[in-house]
Amino acid sequence: MENIIRHTGINLGGINSINWMYCEDISLFNISATSLYCAITPITGKDWNSFYATPETMQLDSEQQDTPSGIKYVYKLKALIPKDRIDVENQLFQMTGRCLILKITDKNNTIRILGTMNSPMKITSKLLKPLVLEGFNGYDILFSGEFSKPAFFMHPPGGGISID
Repeated sequence: MENIIRHTGINLGGINSINWMYCEDISLFNISATSLYCAITPITGKDWNSFYATPETMQLDSEQQDTPSGIKYVYKLKALIPKDRIDVENQLFQMTGRCLILKITDKNNTIRILGTMNSPMKITSKLLKPLVLEGFNGYDILFSGEFSKPAFFMHPPGGGISID
């Protein structure tokens, strides 16, 4: 076993961006057998979709759980999308029940991939319309998934790590 050493540089909390893609829009999803890196290639004409949420409301929680069939990793990404709008409602409606892959970039520019082709992320949403004028009007979003390995790191473009 190798040592876990102290990090270098700064260590900021928070998420900068959420991007997503339908599983059917991915032509190649390669996972390294020897590391936690993966590489994703969209089908021609498709790309990552952006997902706007109110800054400072995006929160990723992960938990390792011991089960009779082995360890599983549970991921939950929560976010708030402001204002009840037809374009948001329509997009959430289209995403509900579909198999999703998420690309999360944190404030340290670490990119994690949530979901695989066999175990994708799912989305649920709840519209909030408060009683008081000052309350949050918009959507409470939850992406969730369970996996046999921790969330992957995005393979750096031009990096020297081979994908198996």
